[in-house]
Amino acid sequence: MNDGFCGRKPLVAIRSVTKEYKLGETTVRALRGVDLEIHEGEFAAIWGPSGSGKTSLLNLIGLIDSPSSGRVVVAGRDTATVSDDALAEMRNRFVGFVFQTFNLISVLTALENVQLPLQIRGVTARKARSAAAELLEQVGLASLAGARPDQMSGGQRQRVAIARALVTSPAIVLADEPTANLDSETGQQIVDLMRELNRNRRVTFVFATHDPKLLDGVRRHICLADGTITEDQSSVREGLTYVPA
Repeated sequence: MNDGFCGRKPLVAIRSVTKEYKLGETTVRALRGVDLEIHEGEFAAIWGPSGSGKTSLLNLIGLIDSPSSGRVVVAGRDTATVSDDALAEMRNRFVGFVFQTFNLISVLTALENVQLPLQIRGVTARKARSAAAELLEQVGLASLAGARPDQMSGGQRQRVAIARALVTSPAIVLADEPTANLDSETGQQIVDLMRELNRNRRVTFVFATHDPKLLDGVRRHICLADGTITEDQSSVREGLTYVPA
């Protein structure tokens, strides 16, 4: 298979993956034989209507869930052969998450929310605070470092959430409908910010959306419908060389 990256191994490889959920007597087939590769430095959008399987696919990429069948290979490791403890460690080190509901801790300031993941890892308070302050500046919120979430707009809270996802220097950042609770203008600003961080920090970003208007300027569009990838289009803009097989 020609992966478009001159033989480089993918960051994440999804191979013939299915995902099924039991709801009482009903079996929901969320993913149906999905094949996908994500390479380092990509900026990709997984898009499709509600119920198309976007969140299920992100959860597999982010090691939150496991497939019903097929393989998920992350950083060259087949996750089916990894213990639960090792999987949790991989998730903690490898992935940053951004959620549509922000998931910020209401009693903490923006700075404290961003530095928290580093403190959990045992990084000294001084180093964690410095790294958090640098990221808040990069997302344009240095002036709100001391503000709590209820003192910020939705767009500002999502910027804090993005800074928090980046503070541990993950290999990949996954954002599940990060603009769903924002107006269209603010939502576009959040996508533009993620694209800028992808370009400047070379962090791999994959985000899910149901809104095709947010795809303008996104390098790779992965369309899901009824649990299958129906389209996978990539652009050569900004130096990207990936071409789907």
